[in-house]
Amino acid sequence: MKKFMELWTFEWNRAKRFYGFLLAFVTALQAYAVFHEYHFWKDGYENYRQQGYAAMSEQYLQDFGNLTIAAVTSNSFFVFSIMTAVFGLLFYAVFIWYQDWTGKNRFSFRLLSLPGSRFAVYAAKFATIWLLITGLQVWQIGLLYLERLVFSGLIPADIYLEIPLQMAATNASPLSLALPSLFSNYLLYYSAGYAALTLGYTFILMHLSGRWKGVFLAGILAVGLFAAMVLFLRTGITTRLYAEEKYWVMIAVSLVFFLSGTWANYRLLEKRISV
Repeated sequence: MKKFMELWTFEWNRAKRFYGFLLAFVTALQAYAVFHEYHFWKDGYENYRQQGYAAMSEQYLQDFGNLTIAAVTSNSFFVFSIMTAVFGLLFYAVFIWYQDWTGKNRFSFRLLSLPGSRFAVYAAKFATIWLLITGLQVWQIGLLYLERLVFSGLIPADIYLEIPLQMAATNASPLSLALPSLFSNYLLYYSAGYAALTLGYTFILMHLSGRWKGVFLAGILAVGLFAAMVLFLRTGITTRLYAEEKYWVMIAVSLVFFLSGTWANYRLLEKRISV
C-alpha cells in the first residue's frame, strides 16, 4: 500500500500541469459559450424589437419561447469543450504508459525495479486516470452551477426560465455521457467505460511486453472479443429480456471484462513485461 500511495502521488505530480491546463481551457471555452450565447440572443432580441414589437416580452415568448441554460450547453463552444476534455483524458490515459517506455534512459526500468509488487505501478496509473476523470466531473458540475448563475443574471427575468441542470443535457449531447442525469445511466456508462479502459491497458501492456508480436496478439484478442460479442447478439437472447434485465446484463458483462482485464494486466506486469 505504501508503494502504491507513493507512486500515485508521483503520477499525480506529473499529471497536474497537463490537468491544470485542461481545466483552464475547458473553463475558458465554456465561459466564452455563456457570453457568446448571450450576445447571440441579445442581437436577435434587438432586431425583434426594431421590427415594431418594442418591449412586448409576451409576444416574444409566444414566438420564440423562454431561454434556459440548455442554450449554453448546446452551444458549439460548450460542446467542443466537453469533447476536448474527453479526448484530452483519452490521450493522457495512453501517454501515461508510453512516457515511461520511450527514450534512451527509460524510466520504466526504475519503476519496475522498485521493491514490492509491480502491480502497484498499474494501480497507481489507473487510479490517476480515475482521479482525473472524477475531478473533471466535479469541476464540470461546479461550472454548470456558476454558468447558470451568470447566464440567468444576463438574461431578463421574464425571458429566462429556470430548469434543473439534469434537463440541460439532451441525450445527443456529449454532456449527457460525461454527466448522466440518472444514477442508473451513470453506473452503466462508467462501468462500461472503465472496463474499456482496462482492456485498453491490456492491449498497451501486450505491446510493451511483446512489441510487434504483442500488437499482433492484441489485435487477435480484439477481433476475438468483437466476434464473441457479435455471436452473442446474434443468438437473440437479448430480445427475450426485459429492459431492466438487459441493463443488469450489461453491468455484469462490464464487470467481467473489468476483472478479466485487471487479472491479465497483473499477469503481464508480473510475468511478461520487461525493461
